[in-house]
Amino acid sequence: GMGLDRFHRQNQGDDIDIDAAIEAQVEIASGSFPDEAVYVESQRHRRDLSVLVLLDISGSVAQTGTGGASVHELQRSVSAALITVLYEVGDRVALYAFHSQGRTAVHLIPVKRFDDNLDSRVMNRLYSLQPGAYSRLGAAIRHGSTELILRGGTSRKLLVVLSDGLAYDHGYEPAYAAADVRQALGEARRDGVGCLCLSVGAETETEVLRRVFGSAAHAMIPHPNQLGKAIGPLFRAALQAAETQRRVA
Repeated sequence: GMGLDRFHRQNQGDDIDIDAAIEAQVEIASGSFPDEAVYVESQRHRRDLSVLVLLDISGSVAQTGTGGASVHELQRSVSAALITVLYEVGDRVALYAFHSQGRTAVHLIPVKRFDDNLDSRVMNRLYSLQPGAYSRLGAAIRHGSTELILRGGTSRKLLVVLSDGLAYDHGYEPAYAAADVRQALGEARRDGVGCLCLSVGAETETEVLRRVFGSAAHAMIPHPNQLGKAIGPLFRAALQAAETQRRVA
């Protein structure tokens, strides 16, 4: 998530500082000793990543997951850890929860918007969420990617979906729902949004997750404490896939 800063008049670098090089030639022509700092060096000193975490709070995540806790509790703890770490390292981060009740009632609940501070009010909103209703996941992904594009404010954008992958609603049957989720993820990546889909503690079959999330970066994490080692490579894979697909598009 680090962005490049360019420093002029350096003794070494990956490009020529045109102004400094011209001044050096003028000094040589006049018989003076030129300044040898005629390069531009690119260094990564600033954060350049916005992340929107999309938390599934449909009824299916109320089921018991690994270790006796519900899938909702496990994915909620992961979302809390993710936004805390990302906020502390200086990334722009937002968290939305979602569930649905038919085509005209897809509800996205802003737990933390991009410009909100991460404080006790955010955590109170997060831990007061209760699972219920259905999961029109494709619509939630489209809303999340739109929020990233309009309000992320960085060149690198990442959508992290925390869901058991059981996309279902009235008129949103499994085969159609899976195709819609794959389409929504593809649209997001073509717009330059990296997509990472995580299923934490759920017992959803691997083939079901593959059918729903398609070629987007996704992983099944049995327990939250196993996420630490995997999250870096998963983030990088999601961002690289979005950049590749955006260039192709």
